[in-house]
Amino acid sequence: MKLKHKLLAGAFVVGATLTTWAQQDPTHDRLGADKPVRDISYIKIKNFQDEDIGTVADLGIDLINGRIVEVLVASDKSLGADDRIVAVPPLALFPDPVNEVYRLNMSPDEFKEAPAIDLAKWTDAGSRDRVAAAYHFFGQEPYFLQEGETASKVAKRPKVALGYVERSSKIMDMPVGNPQNVKFGNVYSMSLDIPRGRILNVVVLAPGNFHTKSVIPAMALSFNAARDGLVLDDTKVAYANEPRYVMTEPEFGNDAYSNEESYEGPHTSVALVQGRSYRDVDRTVRINRDIRASKIYSRHVQIGTIDGRVTLRGWVNSDADKGSIGAIAIADSRLELVDNQITVGKPITAN
Repeated sequence: MKLKHKLLAGAFVVGATLTTWAQQDPTHDRLGADKPVRDISYIKIKNFQDEDIGTVADLGIDLINGRIVEVLVASDKSLGADDRIVAVPPLALFPDPVNEVYRLNMSPDEFKEAPAIDLAKWTDAGSRDRVAAAYHFFGQEPYFLQEGETASKVAKRPKVALGYVERSSKIMDMPVGNPQNVKFGNVYSMSLDIPRGRILNVVVLAPGNFHTKSVIPAMALSFNAARDGLVLDDTKVAYANEPRYVMTEPEFGNDAYSNEESYEGPHTSVALVQGRSYRDVDRTVRINRDIRASKIYSRHVQIGTIDGRVTLRGWVNSDADKGSIGAIAIADSRLELVDNQITVGKPITAN
């Protein structure tokens, strides 16, 4: 498979299905020249005895939950199983940046016993039961709810329902728009962290000749009914506030380069503001609902969401209550989007 997409050079921003080895968050200091992405088949899978296992062929992605569900590995020819694709949970792989491979703690004979999938029947391959069985084969606990399970109300990272699983190669170049059928552009690249099983952002290239690229949090997107395009559940006005990659074309012997605006806003110090977009309102409602369901005493806690960022203010009786409310907000949003300013103990007021 040849994935001819571009890479925004940096510590973490990648095209198609290739991840860089460093695990820092991207900043404007680390983004560099616009370079071609390596052929994905270059990424090899070996075991700890340095025996060949296979090659990364693609990724199965649960976009709604921001998860890399599985790494689709083409078995090495030395195993005598040509064209055999095995779905490996990403946390079963160990990055080896020195040798530029991923390690799997398994012998070739054991890997040959792993159940194969048929990419021609991808809808069946993405089913919850099949994915859960693959996780258990590799000794991994699924992050999603299995049959008969219910979501925990106390776990810091409660399990969620498995979203629609699509191959990363199919997501590339998909059109992106809003529910009003306004098209924003097409998927240009994705920010991936294979060892942690996370997809963070989707970079969308706007139409036209200005090469404007916008960064959309993966969990702000969903598939349309036909699953041939992505929908950002917001208006074009709200989309305009999303962070962007500002591209500068090569000239005078210099490489092209790009600067990224941060999706994370500054520490909120102004009056608590609630955004009016559907996404902001829905996020605040969900957090409040889940706090009430947890039976935490939160009468003096205020919540505001604007442009996707959540601010928690007020006071609670204990550190445990503060942590629990913060964990609920994170579960309904993302860690880096929650600014927990809650204090412990009733504030002392002057007479």
